[in-house]
Amino acid sequence: MSTVGASHPALHTGPTGHVGHQLIAGWLRVDGVNGGPRFQLFGQHFFLAGSGADEGNCAPQHCLPCKKGKFSLESTFGGGTTFGMGPAIVHGHRYTSISYGGSIRVHGHGQLDDSMGPNDVVLAPFTIEGNLVGFDGPDDMSDKPELFDVAFHGHGVAVVELDFDPSSAPADRLYNFRSVSYDITSYMLP
Repeated sequence: MSTVGASHPALHTGPTGHVGHQLIAGWLRVDGVNGGPRFQLFGQHFFLAGSGADEGNCAPQHCLPCKKGKFSLESTFGGGTTFGMGPAIVHGHRYTSISYGGSIRVHGHGQLDDSMGPNDVVLAPFTIEGNLVGFDGPDDMSDKPELFDVAFHGHGVAVVELDFDPSSAPADRLYNFRSVSYDITSYMLP
């Protein structure tokens, strides 16, 4: 058994209109054009982490190639295999090997400027909301009971790393996606 304790409290959407609990720290990262999300999310009464996941619908990842102008951070991750596996702590109960279901949505836009370096970085604010549902162990989730359902929301700064596309003309610089990190923080961009 991968849990400590007897009960499995659920955390759901609150009456204020916000989705679930406020995230106080953490990150969600996608590497490479075929990478899936890896994440560590911290709230007042929970810690959720996962990796080894399938690709979601991550707009920065589908910018092939990327060019100067408005840059979308919009991303949606969902389903039983998207989030992979990892540990969790929910209301003091420790789970060592959770399979995740649920969904995560990221909203935001940035600006890709025309720089002269070999790579470029887009920094932009974002908001995140969703819920993650925990199931015991790595096997098929359809036959397992739900251990927890944590709804959350937060905001932060996204860091998108891009590499210069050497096949592009100097007058029309193009970039290829390397990674995006959605960093949950109270810091606000100026």
